[in-house]
Order: sequence, then C-alpha cells, then structure tokens
Amino acid sequence: MVDVKLEGAVRSADKLQAHYIASDPKASYILLNPEAPKDYDPNAVEWVSGHRVDYNLTNPDKPEVMLPMSYMSIDSVEEGADYFRRTTKYPDMVCEMLARYEWGDLRYTTKKEFRNLKKKTSRKGPKGPKTIQIKKGAHFVSFS
Repeated sequence: MVDVKLEGAVRSADKLQAHYIASDPKASYILLNPEAPKDYDPNAVEWVSGHRVDYNLTNPDKPEVMLPMSYMSIDSVEEGADYFRRTTKYPDMVCEMLARYEWGDLRYTTKKEFRNLKKKTSRKGPKGPKTIQIKKGAHFVSFS
C-alpha cells in the first residue's frame, strides 16, 4: 500500500477552481465551484507546481511578522546556508555565518569570541594570490 499525502492546495486566480496536490500525481484532483458560469472552461487555467510556491506563515500574536514556509522547515546549518544562497545575494561566507547564527552554535557566541574569530580569520590571510594580469593585445583578467 502506498502512503499518499496532501502536499498543498491552490486556488485559481478567478477563484472558480481549487487544485489539491498530493504526493502521488494520480491522487491529485481539481474541484470546480458550482457557481461557475456555464461557458467556463476549466482547462484555460494554468497551474503553478506546488513545489514552486512558498507560503508566508504568520504568528497569531505578531501578525506583522511573516516568514516563508521554506524558512520555517530548515533544521540544519547546511540547509540554512543553502537557503540563504538561493534567496539572497550575500556572499557564501556571509550565508554560512547567517546560517550558523540562526541554526547553529553562533547564536550563543559572545562579543569576545567574535573578536577572536575575526583575528583568527585575518591571521590566516587570503587563500591564494589575488592578482590581475594584463597582457598585450586583448586584456585578460584572471582571479585565482
């Protein structure tokens, strides 16, 4: 026996159809509003995959704070860093730090530990030379 779960429900923009999406595509179905006009064509509506939709969730105590469902489902630092890389334009190092702060051990770090971490990373120096080479003719810029 296959375990089928409801993954989401989407209403069409004209509010005349509801699409219920299940984990098995054969179990998904569409309900039509009985008050729809006689000449209404249900096939004219394009549906967006439920995997591409991210719903905002609110706290009943603080309705002004809204967080996406994908953010609320993150459990580890790696998933958090991947989320920040996909949804923001921050560099990878910043994404890692944000994820470590939100889901890892960095949340409990003191100011002194931050200063020591900054010193440690500055002592290590950059990874490899960062030079620009200009050759005659066509200009090539290489970042190594």
